[in-house]
Amino acid sequence: KTPKVEVKKGTVLLNAVITITTDLGETFHPQDLELIATVRSAEQDGEIYLRRKLQWPGGVRSHPITFDLTRQDVDWPACLHVAIKTTSSVAPPGFLPPIVDIWSGAMNPPAGHFESGWRVERRFTSLAERTVSLLEDAGDSIARHLWDGSQALAQHIDQTISLQMSSSPMPLLEYVLVSATYRRLNAIELGCGCGSVGISLAQSIPDCDVLLTDLPEVTELVDANIARMKPAISSKVRFQPLDWEQPLPKGLRSRTNDLVIVSECTYNTDTLQPLVNTLEALLARSPKAVIVVSTKTRHDSEAAFFDLMRDAGFVASGSMRVPLPGEPGNGYADWATDIGLHVFHGREHRLSLSPRERSAEEVPKARSPRKVRSR
Repeated sequence: KTPKVEVKKGTVLLNAVITITTDLGETFHPQDLELIATVRSAEQDGEIYLRRKLQWPGGVRSHPITFDLTRQDVDWPACLHVAIKTTSSVAPPGFLPPIVDIWSGAMNPPAGHFESGWRVERRFTSLAERTVSLLEDAGDSIARHLWDGSQALAQHIDQTISLQMSSSPMPLLEYVLVSATYRRLNAIELGCGCGSVGISLAQSIPDCDVLLTDLPEVTELVDANIARMKPAISSKVRFQPLDWEQPLPKGLRSRTNDLVIVSECTYNTDTLQPLVNTLEALLARSPKAVIVVSTKTRHDSEAAFFDLMRDAGFVASGSMRVPLPGEPGNGYADWATDIGLHVFHGREHRLSLSPRERSAEEVPKARSPRKVRSR
């Protein structure tokens, strides 16, 4: 429950409820944790007005937070920030911390704004020290949330661009990203959700044109995340609704892409064939495009995606497993222990940087980091 300021009989209270759970919300953090909650300015280095320690009791589903503001001096507007207690005041760079802290929207009671709104903010720092700010919906629904696969791919791309990968098991993806330092990169993301991967890409690579696509119901959220981003020089991002079960819109049929991003899109087996059909249509226009797929496998039926990719003539060109930090969720048994990253290209692609082109296959394993989530 996102923060709300309530006035009762001369007492002014700020109330909220949080949980620490996986991206799918199927399990809750089992260990005790020390948290720090602050009422503060929304700026990264802004002023802190109130600060208190909290104890997360391991195994609970949620935990209340209350601040008594009755005699406190708060310079409104202000927000609520909750994070795990650490020994460092500076968060390490990366898109995949064990527990992701949470920022509420701004409240301003003197102006009549007593609630923070239904969205919360996540902040990440790239290796180039660029802050990536992403909004997601609060509450129990898993729709319009950040998912582990997207964060793992964003982190891998960041490490590759920053030359932190000593030897890449996906050299074709590395080639596409590194070559973007001297030529324009056109990328499209399918099923973008909050826009995490595409937005972080455009903040890291200059002269990058990113098109985010998903169903129309995410339009407002993605547009809000695009509006708050700080793109690299000459880079741009826009959103366009796309239904995989419909023919490609005219604008997409004429667009040439170098990179196609597919992150956390294989969980629904009913949409696997339409997804592969869409990839075929995109590569018909961009035969040299490289496809990168990121997925946290939740059930073995997702392996059908890789069979469909092979049957459609796509060639697997490297893969890797990305272990996820933090306590694993137990809602999906052994499936939920890491993230699988996979690179594909079409039959007409001539550049091969892999020692051996392989048939598409999946090794479904995953481990889920936990997030402080407002309920």
